[in-house]
Amino acid sequence: MGLKIGSFIKWVAGHKEYEANGDVLVGISPIYRYGIIIKISAKQASYLIVASCEDGRWHLLDVHEDNIEVLSRG
Repeated sequence: MGLKIGSFIKWVAGHKEYEANGDVLVGISPIYRYGIIIKISAKQASYLIVASCEDGRWHLLDVHEDNIEVLSRG
């Protein structure tokens, strides 16, 4: 995936709209957040600490759970 400290990324923080697919709701309008990778876990490399560009808050992301896209490599 090429994640490293200093990379500029975006991830899906939620959805604006949902639609029904049988008994399951599926998000159709993603809400993206943007940030810079500050730290990658030494014990579990799939966990990242990201500083949000929107408000400066730090977020813990998991590459297996969060839809992460690298926009620019650090």
